[in-house]
Amino acid sequence: MTVSGSDPTMRESRAVRRLGRLFKIERAGGFARRPAETVWRLIARRSMLMTELSRLERQRRAASAPSSPELEAALAELAREVDLSRQYGLMLVEELGAELRARRGNGVATGLRDHSPGSRLLGRG
Repeated sequence: MTVSGSDPTMRESRAVRRLGRLFKIERAGGFARRPAETVWRLIARRSMLMTELSRLERQRRAASAPSSPELEAALAELAREVDLSRQYGLMLVEELGAELRARRGNGVATGLRDHSPGSRLLGRG
């Protein structure tokens, strides 16, 4: 049976795939290469897709329509992308924290210092 483009399940599946692509682009560093204004538009688009997905899901459930294998596959892929993006975000937070600690002087020792109040650098290792 061919499913029309107006079928809520098909629209939901397409929205899920679009959302997954936005997560994948962000994780691949695509947001970092774009101007801030564009990044904010992409984030707003992601938010709109989430709202649209919620609406489509409610419609599908109200109509007691079963999900399709395509929708199930798209949701599984989105779940993987979200998990990978979450892990990527946690890694970035850790890297930024390490950089901040190093800049504040709480990082790995880079040289010898005397014990005077100014802690003058005596040499580099």
